[in-house]
Amino acid sequence: MKVLFSNPPWWIKRFEFAGDDAPASAWFSGVRAGSRWPHTNQAHSSPGNFVFGEYLPYPFFMGYAASYAAKATGAKVVFRDSIALRESYDSYFQHLRDERYEYIFIETATPCWDHDQTIVRRVKEILPDTKIVLTGAMSAKGEAVMEQFPIHAVIQGEYEKGSVRVLNGASGVLPHELLTVAEMNAAPYPYFDEVIAHRYWDVNPAGQKAPQLQVWASRGCPYKCIFCVWPATMTGNDPDGTGKRSVRFYEPDYVEGMLRDLVGRYGYRSIYFDDDTFNLGDKHVLGICEVMTRIGLPWSAMCRADTIKLETWRAMRDSGCFGVKLGFESGNQWVNDNIVNKRLNLETARAAVHEIKRLGMTVHGTFTYGLPGETREQMQDTKSYIASLPLDTFQETGCGEIEGTPMSTLREKGHLDRYAGAALDEQYLYVPDGGEKMRRLSEGDLAIGADKAKSSSDYLIRQWRALGAAVTEAAADGPVALWGIGTDFFETLGQVPALRPLITEGRVRLFDGKLAGQSLDGAPVEAPAALPGFAGPVFLTPRIVSSRTAMRQDAARLGISAAILRDLYDDAPVLAE
Repeated sequence: MKVLFSNPPWWIKRFEFAGDDAPASAWFSGVRAGSRWPHTNQAHSSPGNFVFGEYLPYPFFMGYAASYAAKATGAKVVFRDSIALRESYDSYFQHLRDERYEYIFIETATPCWDHDQTIVRRVKEILPDTKIVLTGAMSAKGEAVMEQFPIHAVIQGEYEKGSVRVLNGASGVLPHELLTVAEMNAAPYPYFDEVIAHRYWDVNPAGQKAPQLQVWASRGCPYKCIFCVWPATMTGNDPDGTGKRSVRFYEPDYVEGMLRDLVGRYGYRSIYFDDDTFNLGDKHVLGICEVMTRIGLPWSAMCRADTIKLETWRAMRDSGCFGVKLGFESGNQWVNDNIVNKRLNLETARAAVHEIKRLGMTVHGTFTYGLPGETREQMQDTKSYIASLPLDTFQETGCGEIEGTPMSTLREKGHLDRYAGAALDEQYLYVPDGGEKMRRLSEGDLAIGADKAKSSSDYLIRQWRALGAAVTEAAADGPVALWGIGTDFFETLGQVPALRPLITEGRVRLFDGKLAGQSLDGAPVEAPAALPGFAGPVFLTPRIVSSRTAMRQDAARLGISAAILRDLYDDAPVLAE
């Protein structure tokens, strides 16, 4: 029996170009399985052309289910993450024709369902005898999906057990059936494909080293934020926020065995715990800290600000944790209490941020806009709250509405007692894709953006100063090139004023593809095509990994020697110490 666990391609073409190929700037790319909120963003890659550095989450539920099903049934199981492959549709469908799987499992959710239903119909046209199985948050509408589409089965919630039942003959809508804690800790480690094992990447919190391993140390979260997908739909069945939400922990021995296996096979240099909430209780966190002390790699985690003692943050730091993500959602306390139902005191969260920063760790904050019932003034309160925090980086996103969550149930019922302030009023913008919602909100006066760096960050200031100092020192021995004239260039210039006269005197030359032909204080900006004849060191200025990766690819295409390229950000975690 041949079985495919598939995360199909997801591309949206923004602009039409003559010829068969369009550059990366023509595309939005989507992330689906592995993301709590599937969404699209402007691409740096393009179909068939992978560029490292874009946000790319590991498909946890799918990876665990693939390993579990293979062990339990003996089937020939293939895990194909077309998002990580940056696969084109032609390549994907040709693979299906060549392999002719008997079962294909696809994880989907509201933001990608309009796209994925086309994939489902196309698969059925190509392989009419193949049984298609849907999983993911869209399973909350399992009966309706099965009535309208050629689906063999829909598995609700996490799908290790459900996938085995389907492969043993079950069909239709399979209700939630979670692994017990004992089963979870006895399960095989998640499936990693050696072709793409190094591609998964989340640049935040600041300080990551590639290749990065993304793992779980727990499943579930007891909190009931109105928009949160996995605790409501995957690790529990709680669409209106009134049910029970369970948390199951992996034992430290299991986590250590998994880490040693995966690090040993793939040589990861940092580890990111992408749990719904990693730090649920001091005992669990301290157990993982002991594991990480023995593993000896830098690590980071998705956390809450108020679920552990302050001294436990120190234990995390001492065991190698260099940074955390913290969810704030809104900077308005009333919104957090009455719409989000996050149960987070913003002043307690502020104190935690200051303590974490005092310990020398980086902090990435996450915020969302466009909640049901949220006013423009309350959104501006979030802006003010962000400005008041010593965050290293933060992201602002539109709040997507996804099936199976209380936010989606609000649309059906009109009111939810637990979310008394939530209202689908005339200001509310319904867009399931949080990335698209963010882009629409950005057209207004909020200027919402994603993953912005705070110029006040000590971490980033150290990076810019280190770059400026290295360029200044190198310029003492001969001409130096700075490639990339953007935000990080100007921040570096502001932090190291001694650079400006070196540029004016021509001892530091400027290169940029878009700005070629212009000038800065009389100094010309040259095209990168002139770099092959440059003899001195060439410093890459952008912090964004995908931008620097694309520049290295351009260098190879232009014949620029890799030996002259200088990338100080590659050792960014060292700068943070």
